[in-house]
Amino acid sequence: MATGYGCGGGALVPMYVMLMALLISSRAISRLEAKGSCVESERRALLAVGADMYDPSGDWLASWTGDDCCTWRGVACDGATGHVTKLDLRFPYLDVVGDVDASRVNPSLLELTHLKYLDLSMNNFSSAAVPETFASLVHLEYLNLSSAMFAGAVPPRLGNLSALRYLDLNGCYGDLHVDDLGWLSHLPYLRYLDMSCVDMSLATNWFHSINSIPSLQVLHLQWSNPTYVPPTLPPFNLTSITMLDLSGNLNINTSILDWLSNASTLEHLQLGSCGGFDIQPLQPALAALTNLLELDLSANDIEGEIYGIVGNASKRLRNLDLQWNKLTGDIARILVSLRHLEYLVIDNNQITGHLPEMLGNLSSLRYLSFSSNQISGDIPQTVGNLLRLEFIYFSGNNLSGEIPQSIGNLTNLIQLYLGRNTIAGSIPESIGNLRNLEELYLSHNSITGHLPPSIGNLENLQAMYLQNNFITGRIPATVGGLRSLRRLDMSSNSLTGNIPRGMGSLCNLEYIDLSDNNVAGELADLIDGLSNCSPPLRLSSLHVSNNNLSGIIPPSLGQLSELSELYLPSNSLVGNVTESHFANLAILKFLDISQNTLRVILPDDWVPPFDAFTIGMSSCHLGTIIPAWIRTQTSLENLYLSRTGLWGTIPAWFSGFNPSGWHYLDLSSNSLHGSLPVVRSVEQSIINLSNNSFSGPLPRSFAADLNPSILTLSDNRISGDFPPFFCNMTLLEVLDLSNNGLSGELPDCHSSYPTSLQSLHLNNNSLSGSLPAFLKHCKQLITLDLGENRLSGELPRWIGSSLSSLKVLRLRSNLLHGTISAHISNLTSLHVLDLSCNNLSGAIPSSIGLLDAMVVIQNVIEPLIDSNARYYSEHVLITTKGSTIEYSTVLSLVTSIDLSNNDLHGEIPVELTDLHGLHFLNLSKNHLAGEIPTDIGGMRQLESLDLSMNNLGGEIPLSLSALNFLSHMNLSYNHLSGRIPTSNQLQTLNDPSIYVGNKGLCGTPLPKCPGDEASQGPASAGIQEEDNSDKLEMILNIASIVIGFVVGFWGFVGTMIVKQGMRIAVFQWIDRIYWRLAVKLAKLKLKGQRMT
Repeated sequence: MATGYGCGGGALVPMYVMLMALLISSRAISRLEAKGSCVESERRALLAVGADMYDPSGDWLASWTGDDCCTWRGVACDGATGHVTKLDLRFPYLDVVGDVDASRVNPSLLELTHLKYLDLSMNNFSSAAVPETFASLVHLEYLNLSSAMFAGAVPPRLGNLSALRYLDLNGCYGDLHVDDLGWLSHLPYLRYLDMSCVDMSLATNWFHSINSIPSLQVLHLQWSNPTYVPPTLPPFNLTSITMLDLSGNLNINTSILDWLSNASTLEHLQLGSCGGFDIQPLQPALAALTNLLELDLSANDIEGEIYGIVGNASKRLRNLDLQWNKLTGDIARILVSLRHLEYLVIDNNQITGHLPEMLGNLSSLRYLSFSSNQISGDIPQTVGNLLRLEFIYFSGNNLSGEIPQSIGNLTNLIQLYLGRNTIAGSIPESIGNLRNLEELYLSHNSITGHLPPSIGNLENLQAMYLQNNFITGRIPATVGGLRSLRRLDMSSNSLTGNIPRGMGSLCNLEYIDLSDNNVAGELADLIDGLSNCSPPLRLSSLHVSNNNLSGIIPPSLGQLSELSELYLPSNSLVGNVTESHFANLAILKFLDISQNTLRVILPDDWVPPFDAFTIGMSSCHLGTIIPAWIRTQTSLENLYLSRTGLWGTIPAWFSGFNPSGWHYLDLSSNSLHGSLPVVRSVEQSIINLSNNSFSGPLPRSFAADLNPSILTLSDNRISGDFPPFFCNMTLLEVLDLSNNGLSGELPDCHSSYPTSLQSLHLNNNSLSGSLPAFLKHCKQLITLDLGENRLSGELPRWIGSSLSSLKVLRLRSNLLHGTISAHISNLTSLHVLDLSCNNLSGAIPSSIGLLDAMVVIQNVIEPLIDSNARYYSEHVLITTKGSTIEYSTVLSLVTSIDLSNNDLHGEIPVELTDLHGLHFLNLSKNHLAGEIPTDIGGMRQLESLDLSMNNLGGEIPLSLSALNFLSHMNLSYNHLSGRIPTSNQLQTLNDPSIYVGNKGLCGTPLPKCPGDEASQGPASAGIQEEDNSDKLEMILNIASIVIGFVVGFWGFVGTMIVKQGMRIAVFQWIDRIYWRLAVKLAKLKLKGQRMT
């Protein structure tokens, strides 16, 4: 033991003593440097330098007083000489970096000739050049000029700073460039170099210059645009490199990966957004980097199996970023291969598979993100084992099942993103354990149940997004405990009950959206509380539209001085809206109080404190004229004043108002009259002046500055020729001039026409001529309604061959002739075909059975027109069951064919019965012959069938009795014969008028068929006796009405029993109930589809 001590341990004692002495002396020197008395000339130089630095509060350089500059903030001196060796003038107010005023590099800085450390980063030197004179500070070891808004060329004289170990010229907040990097070879001790965002496109020697610095450990060149990397590279010389960042440079290619294969010290490699790599050369290059801890290959369009990267990566890998590529593979295989990961990002790829149970074994994970892939299945309960996890991003996949209860174990979790999946079930109560959670995104799923009261435990929660789910019940009162909450979105759920009063105490709220629920109570419960916040509330957006809120809008609303968005439409709010409601809303930009029972009482000379982009007051009582205060809104783009009681002519000032042009103008459903106003609009605007009494022709000036996407002038008294400016509206998507007095021919636009046109409504005018040929170029046309005019000529064949997107074709009540082309079958999306009341002849083409949208059952409510669906709802008149009904919301469910009142011949094509989804069929008042197709019972959705006034013969098919939804039928005035079927639904259709005019028909409700009495025997007498009894009962009923109220009442009941019309009404009522249920079910299905 003694020998061992003398030979080995004895040498350790003096070494230990020396190390301790060195440590103590270094600390003493450090203290001397911090406290040494400064040189007077350098003190004056510092004061001159500080005077030119921007200090917004005066606190930054407040310590720069007194004689000893070595004690000033950011200054350190040599303890022996008193010379300034360190100057840290990094701008300290990072929260105002974007608004930093200009500073200046004072020449006195060069008097600090002993500087070893100089930091001027994060200042604003207002595009000044980097001073070449910095090269005279030859003792500099640390120079940081990053993000200081320098511009121009990096001076090559910086190569004189041969002692430099750290050089940061990051130019991402400036405009620096370098033309030659040869000077870097003169910096032999350089360990850290950052030239990110410095334009190196002209520095052809960049690669060789950097490769000549073997001491370099950290190199940042992201977004520096270096020149092309040659295929053949010099031997690898960066033998000390640990960190290399070349991201954002499109000229980096796979040849650099081969060169890096010798970088045995490399631990951090960032090559994101480099323009693309092939996966094959990546694999061997990665396999060689055995010490790699961090790898970033994001946004490189890499295609192929992700395991080709993961399987070759270093086993020491801790951080992996592969987002925004085109990688495929199974998520389970990826996770099994990366057991030591702390950071994994594979967003926006094409990864599939289910999350494995072994996910819980990755105990080092802190950050896990695979949003926007195709991963499916449940989230395993084992996720609760990842106790170090701080960030989860699973949004935009196909995850299903419920949120596991074990999620509550992740008490370090800061952000949880599960939005845009198909997750069901309720939010687990255990979520209240996540007390460090700051952001919770569960939107666009299928989550049900009530919000758990434990959600109020999330005292650090700043953002909660639960919109577009199926959450029910009340908002729990415990949300009042979310004191840190800034953004809250619960829109598009099924929430009920009142807004909790506790929400009024959430004084950090900036954004609230409770729209599209069934929330009730008074708005005052929320606003009164928020208006009393101290310091003042920062609420900028309040959205509570489409709820059941009642009561008044409280005047305290006017105290929410930060409010810029206020959306209250479609509630049950009442009372007056006055100046006090807007008293302090100086930055309000979006105001919508439409669809409430509000009375807007604002004086004509009122000048609002705000200048809004959007004002919506539809369905409010506004007075009889457009308020004069509107003209003060110089930024106004959107104005909704429909159904506000406006009357009279448009004020003269309105025509010249808004010189920049409207985005959306809605003055519909008022009583405005006179000439149309001159309307200026931006491109793709929406103009709705329908349902008024505007008269006269459309003036040319009306469309002088008008190129809208939607123009609706229907239901006015506009007259004169159809406007020729229609052809110049090249961006038009919807035009509705229906129900006016327009005449003349439609223009034949030649070189200019609206190719984006989707909906054209010109019905119920007096237009003449033929259908213009330019319409065949409108390939996006979905609705073509030219009914109720005087159009003539043949039905164009190009309708079928060119307009394949048509869903509604309505040309009824015109003077069209010719045949129906077989090309009609190309209209596979057609829902409504109405060619009635024309002079069409020939046969019904058999190809009509190929109208695919009528073959299948339509059970989804969706906009017929996708464009601007939020602002426009398509509507079509359909004549059926003896009346004309306008369909809008449920139009996508309706299918109809009406070819009545023409001169059609031939037989009813048997292919017509293939239209199993058809609701309404009217072929009446033609010359159709032959028999009713025997398979007509296969049209199970048929509700109305009219074949009257034709030449049809034969028997009524028994299959008609299978049409359970049939509530209206007319077979009168044909040549039908035989017994009338009476089973099932046909029992309710026993009005004799629907069979009249068919001499060969017999049986109920017409006279009995020959031989009925003989075949029935005694039973026939019983029936006759029952008939006599019915007649007697009817007589007694009539007498009872005369005798008195009581007897009369029973007489009415008796009448109800025997009257066949009453039974028909009952079945029609049942049919309507079915239709409403179908619509509701379709709405639910639509919402479910929207979640995906």
